[in-house]
Amino acid sequence: MLSRLRQLRWKLTLSYTAVTVAALLVAEIVLFLGLSSYVTERSSLTPAELVDELNSSYVPLARRFLSKIPPDVAGLQTYLGQRDTAVVDIDPIRIGDFVFEVSSTNILYIIFVSSDGILIGTLPHNVLENSTIGEEFEVQEITGLAGPFQAAENGSLSTIELTTSMPGNTIVGSVPVIDAKDEYRILGTIAFLHRAQLWDVVTLTTLARQIGIGLLIITAFAGLLGMVFGSLTARGLAERLKRVLVSTQAWSRGDFSVFVNDPTGDELGQMAHGLNIMAAKLENLLEERRKLSIVDERNRLARDLHDSVKQQAFAASAQLGAARTHFGSDPAEAEIHLIEAEKLLNEIRQELTDLIRELRPVALEGRGLVPAVQEYAHDCANQNDIDIDVIVKGVRRLPLDIEQTLFRIVQGALSNVVRHSDATKAEVHLLFDPTAFTLIIKDYGKGFDASQDAAGLGIRSIRERAEALNGRLIIESGDGEGTTIMLKCIC
Repeated sequence: MLSRLRQLRWKLTLSYTAVTVAALLVAEIVLFLGLSSYVTERSSLTPAELVDELNSSYVPLARRFLSKIPPDVAGLQTYLGQRDTAVVDIDPIRIGDFVFEVSSTNILYIIFVSSDGILIGTLPHNVLENSTIGEEFEVQEITGLAGPFQAAENGSLSTIELTTSMPGNTIVGSVPVIDAKDEYRILGTIAFLHRAQLWDVVTLTTLARQIGIGLLIITAFAGLLGMVFGSLTARGLAERLKRVLVSTQAWSRGDFSVFVNDPTGDELGQMAHGLNIMAAKLENLLEERRKLSIVDERNRLARDLHDSVKQQAFAASAQLGAARTHFGSDPAEAEIHLIEAEKLLNEIRQELTDLIRELRPVALEGRGLVPAVQEYAHDCANQNDIDIDVIVKGVRRLPLDIEQTLFRIVQGALSNVVRHSDATKAEVHLLFDPTAFTLIIKDYGKGFDASQDAAGLGIRSIRERAEALNGRLIIESGDGEGTTIMLKCIC
């Protein structure tokens, strides 16, 4: 399961799901807050509505306890202790065809005070910091309440005198609790504070509960929707990328006949089109390189045949012609020419064998340079009655084209040893360093004057291959001192 989640298709599916859930959740929060703000604005009560609300709901409550003789302050306190909030019912709010029944809680703070100024209780509880129940009410604790509170104590019924509008959409005021039997008897005062603000209407607990419920529902719905949409979208993208992968894998194997089939015009389609063009150009480049390699190889083979086999064949033909001339008159002289012709033909055979070996060298891929050189040296020693030692130090694989070139250098050098050195012993050193390679071919034969024979075909071929490797080639030889060829290259 974890391996499937690492796939691009499922990564994209999960990302689509997460984005969908997050977007819908943000939309729900914005909608919820916007609706709450609208309800808050519409739920703001006027001073007259507040005075009517208190006179209809809370004044009769206070009168029931305070009209007794003596006033039942303890009973009122017990009743208030059983309640924790003040609820104000607001007219329904209409938004188009939708009707919201609104009941605003805790946006109305109510304070009950006796006729002698003693604090009886509050709704909700503990809304005052400086006043204590059972002690004198500190009217200055609520800004702007002093005037309305004094008017209520005087028995005023004027809404203008009983209320004060404050900044922040806040209204403070008081209403008197008048005895129903004696309109001149003030039983107490009810002060209030009304604040129609968002966080008074929508508490954090309510918001968290609403968002939590919505999150569960939205996550289930949006998760399913996002997974389906993401899976369908990612599937197409994954399939397109898979076609690119299949084509590039074929190109890595040298098969440039496979193109990326993506006709779309988006960025991925443009990339596929560019890759197809690159593959076509690379195929043409490789074909041109192959043709040039064939031409170079043909030219080299022609030079080799011209400089060696052709000359030796011409010499052998001359010897055979001389033998035929002396065949009747001087058989002994004819035999000498036949022996020389046979020797030349053996050299031609050896030359052709060497050329065939260069055209079809020991396969290096999968084997490496060291086994190929060891096998070639073993065969060369057995066929030519010469002792060839291969000494290896620090084996590591080199790029195939470099190994191929080094192997051909070894072939050419040992061919020169066999044909020209008259040596009975030779050594091949393969020295591998972390960043360099050194090849040494040494024979204990008759040697030659390197300055005069440096233009010979065998030496020239070795020099050309060494230059292709950007290597440093040193050839040391002298009459009777043998020959040492050393090549060092960075690879």
